[in-house]
Amino acid sequence: MKFLLLLMCLCLTDDANSQLICSRQPITALAGDDVILPCHLEPPISVSDETVEWTRPDLDPKYIHVHQDGRLMFDYQNPSYYLRTRLFMDELMTGNVSMKIYKVKVSDTGRYQCALPSLQKEASIQLIVGQSDVIGSDKPVTVTVGDNAILPCHLEPAFNVRSLLVEWKHNGKYVLVTRHGKDYLDPQDENFRGRTSVFHEEMIRGNISLKLTNVTELDAGSYTCFVPGLQSQVRRGFINLTVEPVENGNKESQTDDINTEPGGDTGNTTGAITGIAIGVIAVIAVIAGIVALAVLWMKRRNRRQEREYRPVRMDNDAVTIPMPNINTRGQGANAGASDGANVGANMGASDGASDGANVGANMGASDGANAGANAGTSDGANVGANMGASDGANVGANMGASDEANAGANAGTSDGVNAGANMGGQ
Repeated sequence: MKFLLLLMCLCLTDDANSQLICSRQPITALAGDDVILPCHLEPPISVSDETVEWTRPDLDPKYIHVHQDGRLMFDYQNPSYYLRTRLFMDELMTGNVSMKIYKVKVSDTGRYQCALPSLQKEASIQLIVGQSDVIGSDKPVTVTVGDNAILPCHLEPAFNVRSLLVEWKHNGKYVLVTRHGKDYLDPQDENFRGRTSVFHEEMIRGNISLKLTNVTELDAGSYTCFVPGLQSQVRRGFINLTVEPVENGNKESQTDDINTEPGGDTGNTTGAITGIAIGVIAVIAVIAGIVALAVLWMKRRNRRQEREYRPVRMDNDAVTIPMPNINTRGQGANAGASDGANVGANMGASDGASDGANVGANMGASDGANAGANAGTSDGANVGANMGASDGANVGANMGASDEANAGANAGTSDGVNAGANMGGQ
């Protein structure tokens, strides 16, 4: 007795823990196909003695298939599904409550619910029955020899054709045959080997476009995309491909494929070359800037050195002596006064007052002026030289007529020195 109670508790526990699970993805089919709506209990338990109900809430009556007491309850079934539904009786013991519908119609599209009333389990699933047309392109596709071409073709309204056979033909020859994500190479024409592909991940949305790589002039012409399993009136699409020759024997790299490469990404060679070129130009610009700065710095340094060491020319021996750029105002004035006075005095004493005075004046003027001009760059130096020469010369000349020539010469020297010094300093 205790064993039976324990067994009943275990059964109730399993029933409570089991979940009714149906496919979360919509089930797609073409009109006229047979389709299975998958649904099961997890963890699996036997529902052979349970009532299983499949319904469509948008219909009246809503019952599609009712399994009770081991048989189908026809009295509850919607007439549009009569003799078109069944359960997998031998799999009810493992919790499989999937339903199969034969020869589906477009009107069968909708949301279905599976329920186990005694277990209070329920789940739903979506069925889409398509009757789409195959649409090609009214405009021709034009490419250059060597380019890649995409021939557009799709189903409208969008429909999952991944499980259907898709054929591409060119002038009656097979370009590509594909189904369930697999390409069949046996019927393919050798001219297209290794150059064709479709976008398998896009086929669930009805995209059956063809990609043709490395196009040749022989590829030009009319192409046909064909889905034989469709029950629609339009099962073929037509696309024209125009291939132009390469101009001037040079072909620039072009990318005609704006989609992702099937099964992976494609590299961008043009982008890589452009990046390298920009990098080289940047390096050259930096080097040129450094060289320009170095040349400018050297020129400025040479100019600064030239200003610091300015040449001074002396008329006596015609020798150029590099001298620093210093102030020579005072020296020019004193030199002019001294030379003029001494020469005037000596010449007046030796050769007579008049001749000595004139010669002294002239010599004083010449030497004083030249020395003042060369040694000093200001007006004060020149004035000092001239004043020293003039005063010394005149005094020497006037005093030379008397016996006191030496005194006049000396006086001229003194005055010339003082005047030259004072004027040169000013």
